[in-house]
This record gives sequence, C-alpha cells and structure tokens, in this order.
Amino acid sequence: MKKDSEEIRALIVDDERLARENLKELLKDQWDVRIIGEARNADEAERMINALSPNLVFLDIQMPGGSGFDLLAGLEDPPSVIFVTAYDQYAIRAFEVNALDYLLKPIEPERLKNALRRAAFRLPSFDPAGEIFSAADQVFLNTGKKASFVSVSNIVAIFSERNYTNVHNVQGERFMVRSSLRDWERRLPADMFVLLDRSTIINKNHVELWTLHARKAELKMTGLAEPIELGRAAYTRFKELIVAPKAKSRETRKGPVEEDEEEKAQ
Repeated sequence: MKKDSEEIRALIVDDERLARENLKELLKDQWDVRIIGEARNADEAERMINALSPNLVFLDIQMPGGSGFDLLAGLEDPPSVIFVTAYDQYAIRAFEVNALDYLLKPIEPERLKNALRRAAFRLPSFDPAGEIFSAADQVFLNTGKKASFVSVSNIVAIFSERNYTNVHNVQGERFMVRSSLRDWERRLPADMFVLLDRSTIINKNHVELWTLHARKAELKMTGLAEPIELGRAAYTRFKELIVAPKAKSRETRKGPVEEDEEEKAQ
C-alpha cells in the first residue's frame, strides 16, 4: 500500500445500499483505492466532501433530495468525479461538468479499470508506476473547457509547454492538459511513440513525409497543419529510431535512404 498522499481516496455517493456494496466489492481488485466514506444523498455527500476531502467521487445521478448535478453545483471546488448510474441519457451533461467517466450499472470491471486509469492520470497526487497504455486504450483528455476520449493510436504528437502538454490527434484537434512530457513517455506504448527531445513526442505511425537535410528535418504528420521542425539532437534521434529501421527494411528494393531528400512513410 502506498502512503496516503499517493492513493486514490474515494467517496461513494449512491442512495442504494446494494449499489454501494457492489462498487466496493469491485474496487477491492482495482488499483490503490481507499474508500474513505459513503453517502446516501447529496446533502450527506456535501458534508463528507468538505470534511474528508476525497480526491475522487463515485457519484450517482438520481437520488432523493437532489441529483448528483445539484451536488456538484453547490461545491466551490468539486473533486474529480466518475458518474455511476443506470441511466444513459445524462452522459453529455456529465462531461459538460468535467466528469472523468460515465459508468452504467451494472458496472463492468474492465470499464471500471479504465475509469480508474483516467483518474490516476488526472490526479496529481497519484502515480500509477508501471501502468502502460495500449494502442487500444481510450485516454480521457480534459482541458477545463472541453473534454473528450481519444484513442491512444489516434494521438499524433505531444508537445510540452511549461507545466502543460499539447496533445494533437488525427482529427487535427489540440488538447492542452496539465501533465508532463515524461508522464506521457512513461505511459505510452514504446513501440508506437518516440521521445525526440525534451519537448516532443511523436507517434511514428502517423509520420506521412519527412524531409532530411544535413542538420535538421521537417516532419509532415497526420492531422497537423504545419510540419514539425527538428533540431540536431531530435533529427539524429529520428534517423536512428525511425528512418534507419525503415531504410534497412527497404534496402533490397530501393537502396539506402539518402540525406537531403524527401521520403514518404510506408
């Protein structure tokens, strides 16, 4: 068990006792989660949130005396929330209030696991060492203004900007999130993503075209309006990790890749 400051401290809010018991049972096998309290309605939940400061709340929507949305509206600084409900019609509204996820009852263990992974990624006090995303995973990106699930395989490039990173996907969308480039490097699949320098990670599967010169390179990536310009160190790393393996696999039919030429990704 990690020390308290590193674990997920969760509050369960649901008016149905069996629903609370079922969720607690599922959480026994998931991550490093400590249930610090249970509430049966919005009023109880508000008092417990103010007293216990959970960093994650599993929140039902329809409850006697006030909904889960009513609870959040009355909090000055609401914690991260995963909605757990039997109704699917509130999903859009849930993400409008920056919910981490929206789980339908009965809860599927794999969906719960993915939701907790998003919580771990979002919570600054929790570091899930060793947890690696797969290409099939969905990453929840919340900028504060918009929130969306993005497939890991659809992430094109990630650029650092002070304490934030800009995540670009194949649709040309950009998400600025509070997470370091090193955090991304640790979690992303190494066979797909390459850290080129201290400010850039690219998905090598989305390199469309590269132009190599003596001391720099320009990369055309899927979904990016402008090419990425690489300095000497990033250029060298790009050649070693991406160009050289491609060139080796194509030598028998095209000959070696030369510098100062355009190459299309195959």
